Amino acid sequence: MVSHPKKTRYIAEARIKSDRVDSKVIAELARLDALSLAYVPDKETADLREKVRRRAFLVRERVKLRVKVKSFLTYEGIKWPSEHGLFTWKGIEWLGSLKFESIDSYLRIMSVFDDEIRVLSRELEGVAREDADVKLLMTVPGLGYYSALLVKSEIGDVSRFLFGERLCSYAGLVPSTHASGGVVRHGGITKEGSKWLRWVMVEAAQTHVHKYDTSITRAYQGIAQRRGKRAATVAAARKLLLCCYSVLKNKRPYYDQA
Repeated sequence: MVSHPKKTRYIAEARIKSDRVDSKVIAELARLDALSLAYVPDKETADLREKVRRRAFLVRERVKLRVKVKSFLTYEGIKWPSEHGLFTWKGIEWLGSLKFESIDSYLRIMSVFDDEIRVLSRELEGVAREDADVKLLMTVPGLGYYSALLVKSEIGDVSRFLFGERLCSYAGLVPSTHASGGVVRHGGITKEGSKWLRWVMVEAAQTHVHKYDTSITRAYQGIAQRRGKRAATVAAARKLLLCCYSVLKNKRPYYDQA
């Protein structure tokens, strides 16, 4: 068994603490079937989760290198060409022609990242073509093959969530609540659980509301007028995650309910 460390800490807090005392408390909770357990995915899901997270890591590191290149050019007072992107083939040739040692170093490192991202992307595309759940998730507007793979790997066994709101809670996309003396206050989202699932749903929501006219988009527009775009994006991400839950739970493609 793998214990959930945060929840177990709340249960097992005591004035007298030592490894021996904690071990006895944890053993007693396990005997009573009262130990908060962490979800452990099967090997196939764990391998997929590692690959999609690795690709996200590589892309983020490549972005950092690109920012470094732009910062160096700005510091040197050099304007890059506007007729093509700075990191297209023409842009990279132009960067190489500048003959700056630091830029050449960044470009060599970026080339390695590009190769690894390309290999991983081809592999993940092949997995997406063969996976029925991923195909269903890709029917949700705003989710491509990579987003769908990440959603599936982070959720794992969807049946462990009795209803969609629990999945939203797992992604940290629900508002925090404090109730005392009959007064209930809601704060920002909890940001508990899977940060990867929360991140990809926010990214998918931004794509969804800008490219598709659905009930989620119209709800986003209404919330954005009242509470701002940030709160509206979070609300759209939560609604999209509920759609993903429904798609996986019922094994049916997405359809707009409105």
